[in-house]
Amino acid sequence: MNVLLLLLLFLSYQIVDGNSNYTLSFMFITSFGKFGLNSSGVIPAAEMAISDINDRSTLLPGYVLGYDSVRDSQCQYDKSLDAFFQGIQSAPVKLAVIGCGCSVATEPVAAISHHWNISQIAYFSGSAALSDRNRYKRFFRDIPSNALDPPAFVSVLQHFGWKRMFSITQDETLFTGANSNLLTAFNQVNYTLGSATFKTSADPVKVFDNVLLTSDDCRIFYLNCYSGPARKIICEASKRGYMYPKYAWILPDWYIDQWWTAAVDGGSVNCTDTELETFLERALILQRYLSPDANTVLTDAGITPQQFQEQYKYLAKQSGYDLTDAGARLYDAIWILAVALNRTAIMVNKGNINGTGCENIPGSLVPLEQFQYSNEKMGCLIQYNIQMTNFSGVSGNIQFDSNGTCIQHTLRLKQYRRNGSLTKTQCAHFSTLDSYVFNFEPGFSDQIVYPDGTPPDGTPLQVTVSLAIPLVAVMYILAACGITFAGACLVFNILFRQRRVVKLSSPNLNYLIILGAVLMYISVYIYILPVKDSSGIRGSCVLREWLFVVGYALCFGSVLAKMWRIYYIFQNPTAKKIVFKDWQMIAVALCITAVGVVLLILGTAVPQLRGQVTLRTNDENPNGIAQLGLKEEYFIWTCYGSSTPPFYWRILVFSYLVILQIIGIMLAFQTRKVKFPGLNDSVFVAAIIYTSSIVLVILIVDTFILNNYLNTFGAIFTVGIIILTTVFLAFTFVPKMYLLYKDPEGKSISSNLNMPETRDPLNQDTRRPSQDVILLDSNQLQIIKELRLENSMLKEKLMTSSEPSVQFPDSKAPQLKEFST
Repeated sequence: MNVLLLLLLFLSYQIVDGNSNYTLSFMFITSFGKFGLNSSGVIPAAEMAISDINDRSTLLPGYVLGYDSVRDSQCQYDKSLDAFFQGIQSAPVKLAVIGCGCSVATEPVAAISHHWNISQIAYFSGSAALSDRNRYKRFFRDIPSNALDPPAFVSVLQHFGWKRMFSITQDETLFTGANSNLLTAFNQVNYTLGSATFKTSADPVKVFDNVLLTSDDCRIFYLNCYSGPARKIICEASKRGYMYPKYAWILPDWYIDQWWTAAVDGGSVNCTDTELETFLERALILQRYLSPDANTVLTDAGITPQQFQEQYKYLAKQSGYDLTDAGARLYDAIWILAVALNRTAIMVNKGNINGTGCENIPGSLVPLEQFQYSNEKMGCLIQYNIQMTNFSGVSGNIQFDSNGTCIQHTLRLKQYRRNGSLTKTQCAHFSTLDSYVFNFEPGFSDQIVYPDGTPPDGTPLQVTVSLAIPLVAVMYILAACGITFAGACLVFNILFRQRRVVKLSSPNLNYLIILGAVLMYISVYIYILPVKDSSGIRGSCVLREWLFVVGYALCFGSVLAKMWRIYYIFQNPTAKKIVFKDWQMIAVALCITAVGVVLLILGTAVPQLRGQVTLRTNDENPNGIAQLGLKEEYFIWTCYGSSTPPFYWRILVFSYLVILQIIGIMLAFQTRKVKFPGLNDSVFVAAIIYTSSIVLVILIVDTFILNNYLNTFGAIFTVGIIILTTVFLAFTFVPKMYLLYKDPEGKSISSNLNMPETRDPLNQDTRRPSQDVILLDSNQLQIIKELRLENSMLKEKLMTSSEPSVQFPDSKAPQLKEFST
């Protein structure tokens, strides 16, 4: 130890003001950092406190405060106990303990010191476990508990938009306890805390190797360890490039100044000071420790914080100790003890200890110099006066709560910034009194703290995607072409509805097919509508189902009604004449549609059956890489979640459509040999049914299997709808258009109506008994009447013609047959 410190220590035991004074001794335990935290930098501050206290004549008059020696806890559990017992067993009697340099060393001493009726004041022990008054009965500390840290971390993460952090934790009670508290706080707000723990004797870089690379790309790291391992960790992180702006680091505030340098470290890491300074720039420091309100305000110790810092730095430099923020807290801790002993001496002199709670405690009131470890009353009285502390010190205003912990309301966020050299600069603060609301200091903002942008927390960016624009454009064009085709069919149906070819296809029923086709084409626009928000997709989910199901039911219901009519014409075994009118056919189609509407109403109105809009991973292209190397996860909105009732409802709707298809297939099979295109659409209707069945199966598979493949699902489903709708229109109208083009007057119909003699559908004359029956609708009956009239006129004309007959060779003479119905 420097000569100056030895001189100060010597003077603390000597004559003051020429009078003989009693020496009051306390046990001073710190850590020289051989195995853990180095807090030996507080020793110059201790000498300053002893000198300033003993120089004040009004404080502890007749006494000299001091300590017999500096004991090294080595920041270890057992070494700390050894140091304590050595102090107890050696003279003089100690009235208190100041120490023990770190939480790991403080806890065992604080747990037993009360058995000797002495109080303990810690200056560098923030473990939340030390707030247990039942276990640490006479323990005090002028440093806030690290139980304040978790809410402060949450506040920092909330402000910067982070939701997860990774803690690199040393396997010591101080750090594992803090990590446990952090985990509890994070769980309460649904934040994620990853953690890697390494033993003190192990190489922390191995943990870095094994865990950080598998930490799911976490970008926010907290060093929850002593400064020695921290140097190794940041050196390795620097080599790997885990630094700003891609990463953010949060460090404890209690590391000594310049803790990363080779001068402090001894060159144990393979990184230069410059490399580590570059790495630490923009790193955050969470400070819960006290700090003075103003550096130039006089404290109860008689000096300003600024004066203390100047003198402390000078003495530390002279004695070769590292500067530490704990120096100010140790200075205040010794002053707190001196003030408490002074009040105790006054009470003893007055003999009045009423209201202290020590009145009925065994022991006697004796002068401080006569204190013995067995005197419970004096131990109680000293504890009481420490508890009543309200001291304005160089580290801030100090008061203790009921657990002996310094009351602290304001926490500070600092940042390593380069102002010539790398220094800690306060940039924000938050208070326990207003729920840790994050407040920037004047002149600071997100852009100042992180000029190149706030680092991401590693959470993959959730990007909601919609269908590819080229696909949307193509489908929109095809749907527009389909609607145009439907319009052309509508015009054709209106203009030529009185022509025989069109009349035979029931033009009124064709209107329903056109309407259903238009609805299905419009549903294409809704199915591939490029929406990215839940409200938009919720509306489109309902609308597209209504358009598709209603449109399909109208189209297929009309086709099914036609096929049903053809089936009865050629397969009904009865001899009864049945006349089909248009309204009856339309009623059949509308009834089929009504069932679908009922199912849609159930799915829309019943909450349990209603689809739940859900954000799901786009299995088609689930991941990507964004800026700063951050993962992107692509999500899509789907109309149905994992709820069971809506799933069954969809099965019910598709089952109904499948049943219609099965009925249609059966009817088409039964009428497959019908060859009268002039009177019915049997061939084309059958083609519609077979084609729509195949397409419907594809749509069902697409809906239930490819729902998470956005573009694939959209392309298959919309193409399926377009094909299906176009088939309905094409097979219904294109053959009629062709026949009308080839035979505008419909004369070819006569040649196609060479039917076997049977019951006349217009009268009851019977030429030959037959079980065959023709069931015709009103349009067909009208056409037959016209054909009969035309046939009669032609026969009469042939019979009365005066022109010479044309001679044909026998082999080429036309065979005229009477048309019969």
